[in-house]
Amino acid sequence: MPGHHCPNPEQQMPIKKPSQAILLLLLVTTAPLVAHGFVDQEIADVTRRLETKPGDVDLLMRRATLHRAHEDYSAAKADLLAVKKNSPRHAEALLRLASLERGQGKLAAADSVLARYFTMGGEAPEAYREKARLDADQKRGKAAAGAWLKYLSLAQHPTADEFIEAAKTINASGDPSAAQLTVQHGLKRYPASIPLHREAALHQLRLGRKAAVEERFAELRKRYPTLRPRLFHEEGMLWSAGGHPENAHRCFERALASLNQLPATKQSQPGFRSLRAKILKLLKQ
Repeated sequence: MPGHHCPNPEQQMPIKKPSQAILLLLLVTTAPLVAHGFVDQEIADVTRRLETKPGDVDLLMRRATLHRAHEDYSAAKADLLAVKKNSPRHAEALLRLASLERGQGKLAAADSVLARYFTMGGEAPEAYREKARLDADQKRGKAAAGAWLKYLSLAQHPTADEFIEAAKTINASGDPSAAQLTVQHGLKRYPASIPLHREAALHQLRLGRKAAVEERFAELRKRYPTLRPRLFHEEGMLWSAGGHPENAHRCFERALASLNQLPATKQSQPGFRSLRAKILKLLKQ
């Protein structure tokens, strides 16, 4: 069978120290009861400090982040609006407010805030990412595609997921060639990203380039032999989505065979047990 292609998820972008805001959001996601108690304490602490330093922009921005992590959106909005126009961080507050409004489904309000941001001369890469998502939410496909391309041209470290999100939006806007090029640019940064390779293979399949899809996944399995079961599963899912059930079934059979070849200690790991269950279910369909 011709070759194949896929990346190692552990060989992604260099790990950066997470910000406090990200840690807070992770806490809320993974342990809501504990996290909300932690966030409550942090909010109370920042509020006490604001009593001695009223209007302190750093504290307001910090509390806005905490309120958003706590899902108290009205309080977060109030803190962001309290950042004065003459503050050096006013533009940042507007950008956060636009994101907050969009997250609540208030698209017209988000549009208005983001327009104010750009009118003020704001040009942070993240603003174009926000604009791209806001345009996409409102079915402004061409504008969303343009905003994504602008973001990717400005951002220092766009993520693999952002390249994929951009490519999907660009393809939906009616420009598959630009979408494919976006994926290729992403793969130059993240050559081991399985999701990016999957997206690239999807574009190849849309063009009827079946052999290229097979070669991509075969090459990936050669490059990352420990990922063979997952890569066969990924390829099978791609064939299934593309309307090629026989190819899909063959890949699922090979995925199961690859799993069976793993040491018993690996097969017993939760991730591989879960993968086996998925494959067995797919083979019964």
